Amino acid sequence: MSASQHIPKSSSTWRKWMPQCANPTCPKKSLFETIAHRKHRLSLDGQWYCGQNCFEQALTGKMEELMTSQGKPAKARSSRIPLGLLLLQRGILTAEQLKVALEQHRLTGANFGEVVQQLAFATPEQVTAAVAAQWACPVYSLGDRRLEVRVRVPRQFLELYGMLPVHFSESERKLLIGFVSGVQHQVLYTIGHMTSCLVAPCFITAREYDWHLHSPLTTFLRDDELVFDQIVGTAEMAQITTNYVMQLAAERVRLGKCRDYLWARIWGRKREMDLLFRVQSS
Repeated sequence: MSASQHIPKSSSTWRKWMPQCANPTCPKKSLFETIAHRKHRLSLDGQWYCGQNCFEQALTGKMEELMTSQGKPAKARSSRIPLGLLLLQRGILTAEQLKVALEQHRLTGANFGEVVQQLAFATPEQVTAAVAAQWACPVYSLGDRRLEVRVRVPRQFLELYGMLPVHFSESERKLLIGFVSGVQHQVLYTIGHMTSCLVAPCFITAREYDWHLHSPLTTFLRDDELVFDQIVGTAEMAQITTNYVMQLAAERVRLGKCRDYLWARIWGRKREMDLLFRVQSS
């Protein structure tokens, strides 16, 4: 058998070890060019690109797709008993207290659950239990114990959507997110995609949320998160992201859209970083 007959088999073996660039217009299509650029390879949502130029082109395209797509549809909202009536049914409010609370709610525009607590008509635990029943979700009691969840969720989202990661099961990769006033299903979907976790909602009291969010014992690293609140185009977002990818010597990036922000998570050699770009709310 001649030496030339060995080339296809050898080439096939090398290609399994070194996949081709996912950019269909990539100029480096030969096996030797691919191997030569191996150290510059980058992964975007599980697809590999040979270097900075191909990666940035793909990043721009992925961002444009996210900006124009609606994403996973929000979970259909079933009819819910109004919170006031639910508290009345449970014997927590009297008819007269409900009337007073509704009038205060109308005048101030404040959240109804906050109103009944301010009026001392109900406790935080009673309101949380009723809201959880509205959404058919469990209540998770945090108390004052230290909150330790290894899966990072950008603090910007925790503050914006009134939520906290409260429990994580390593064996199941299940992440429990505690909400205060209502479940954000589209946000949960994006968190699941970005963290590769099975994400489920629960409810916590506003008091627990505030205490843990601002406690020095809770680890939320702002240094690993950059927020760009000025709305820019996809080409500029892709360029900014690529610059940080190169600075961090990163090899992997994942994208997601979380209602008000386009979210890029970058896995560098020594640290992870989140870039959050504000977008027009859909």
